[in-house]
Amino acid sequence: MAQLPSKLPFSKKRLRARIIISYILDYVFIIGFAVGFWALDAIEPYHQHFSLENKSLQYPFAVKERITIQEALLISIVSPLVIIVLYSLLIDGLFSHHKTLVDGSGRRKLTGPYRLKDRLWELNCGILGLLLSQGLAFVTTQILKNACGKPRPDLIDRCRPAPDSHDQPVFGLSNSTICTGDPALIKDGFRSWPSGHSSSSFAGLFYLSLYLSGKMHIMDKRGEVWKAIIVMVPILAATLIAVSRIMDARHHPFDVITGSLLGVFTAWASYRQYFPSLSEPWKKGRAYPIRSWGSEPRVPAGIAYSGTPDNDDTVPLRDGAAESSYAQARKADPGQEFSLAPQSQPVTPGVVYRNKHRDRDEYSASSSEDDIGAYEMTRPGERGRANLRANQPYDTAYYSPGRSASPGNNIERGVEPRHLAGEF
Repeated sequence: MAQLPSKLPFSKKRLRARIIISYILDYVFIIGFAVGFWALDAIEPYHQHFSLENKSLQYPFAVKERITIQEALLISIVSPLVIIVLYSLLIDGLFSHHKTLVDGSGRRKLTGPYRLKDRLWELNCGILGLLLSQGLAFVTTQILKNACGKPRPDLIDRCRPAPDSHDQPVFGLSNSTICTGDPALIKDGFRSWPSGHSSSSFAGLFYLSLYLSGKMHIMDKRGEVWKAIIVMVPILAATLIAVSRIMDARHHPFDVITGSLLGVFTAWASYRQYFPSLSEPWKKGRAYPIRSWGSEPRVPAGIAYSGTPDNDDTVPLRDGAAESSYAQARKADPGQEFSLAPQSQPVTPGVVYRNKHRDRDEYSASSSEDDIGAYEMTRPGERGRANLRANQPYDTAYYSPGRSASPGNNIERGVEPRHLAGEF
């Protein structure tokens, strides 16, 4: 424990060991998924019975695949990884309309408003999400393959039944004991469902589509076709990889469809572990802040509370006393329903309200721009209208010790401001 670093490269604030351990565990789990996949691959799968008269199992064995597993991994893991690295370190914020000025000279930074530590945090979360998606897809697919033991379309050609082999007279089914072919090919011949190529390709490429959708604000209701085209390219590539498995007679169509859906689910679940929903384009696809514990989420105003707190990461966290006073103030003044902070603190435009609870974990937020008054890719003339609709932007900016969120304001440190959702 004493050997753990007390702070991360992209944050000046000290972090408790349990926070650092939580992110180390993410990578440990991913490595564990990789080890688990190779261990599962060595296990002999269940062998379903089959009929020698089944036409769907009589396809010829394709010696040369259209897309090998190595090529599929290159496309679905390495390619998204390279794109995420390039986008996070070089492209993100490049086309922002509110770049910060350079040394008061009037010139603006070419690279946009994001600092290096912001980019490193985005890169960390982007890579974690991609590897988690692939790890989940690989392990889940391999478990299902071994448990089901469904024959591939080319099983009989792999099996090479003995000359005197025939279906059993009672049930009309044969089993793997009649096979005389290569044991390795026969073993793999009972791993048809679900398709590993399909689940892996969608786990990586659909994740990339989600990543790009968040960064380009695909759900901002502006209908920019070029964004949709860029987002669809990875999905099309994943679909072509999946279809090639049917063309090679390696999988049945049902295997490909279910494998693709599995990859889509793992990609979505992994993306949402580190990034906000695409239906919240004002967050610009920026990664969630560094984790913290010990406080309850506040239910957003205007949402009925049914006993389970609403999962909204942009809502400030308060202690019990502040919550009680806030509830009393709301009863006295219905207008408080739309306040951005408890009544114990005056509401000041542009101020980030912070909470003592997160300071217990020495919470440090992440990945945001210095100038939070406008949307990326928004013309300067539209900033006022956008801010009026959004009321207060989503902020996960870093604040070093002693630095307040706004000059001249003595604000508590430790949590991002609440954002009231508004349409663009």
